Amino acid sequence: MLAVYEMIRGLHIAGGAVGLLAMLVPVFSRKGSRWHRRVGQVFAVSMILAGVTGVVMSAAWLAIPSAFVTEAEVASKRVSGLFLATIALLMLCSVQQMLRSLVRKRAPAPHASWLDLALPVASGITGGVSLSVGMLVMAPLLMGFGALTAMGAVGDLRFVLRPLVTPKAWWYQHMQGAMGAMISAITAFTVFGGSRLFSGLVPDALGWVPWVAPTVLILPVGLVWTARWRRRFGEHVPQRPVVAG
Repeated sequence: MLAVYEMIRGLHIAGGAVGLLAMLVPVFSRKGSRWHRRVGQVFAVSMILAGVTGVVMSAAWLAIPSAFVTEAEVASKRVSGLFLATIALLMLCSVQQMLRSLVRKRAPAPHASWLDLALPVASGITGGVSLSVGMLVMAPLLMGFGALTAMGAVGDLRFVLRPLVTPKAWWYQHMQGAMGAMISAITAFTVFGGSRLFSGLVPDALGWVPWVAPTVLILPVGLVWTARWRRRFGEHVPQRPVVAG
């Protein structure tokens, strides 16, 4: 069983590493260009791989934590498993919205698939559980990411179920999905993988910084970036939903 787990873990690391290397090319390349599309596809596939394997790993941490840690660390491992599940589902939801937005570009009318509904529902439930557990064990970071994931799930459901509020609403959703995937990927790396690399560089009193830094740094950039494109498209003023003819 551990051999299977290690194989899944290896795929998770590989997917995350490729995604981290590829993520900046679509951001800085010309939108719609060959580089943007090709590398964006690599980023999406690698994030799906990292997300799916992350969910599987988190299930193992939650179900059989004693296989990975001592009895004294079981509770802590389960909390880590819940956090990993939250981040992995946030990643999958973000990538799904990033891809689904391109479908809405060609066909603006809402036609939600089962995956469009299942991922946000699962993410919202997991976010709610993380928020509740975080309140019980007094873990502010778990509470924060739980709330962020739950709110993101609600926004994703609104996008797939409702008409586009502006002709370019799919564009903003595509950007927000990309930003969400980047935040979840970098957070997962800094918390689970990068912690070993930065253990000697970050004082214990600032151990929470790697957990929140990706969100604090990237989220405002994403909001400003979206607002810039809204002004560029002349859609910064709320409009009526676009109804497909």
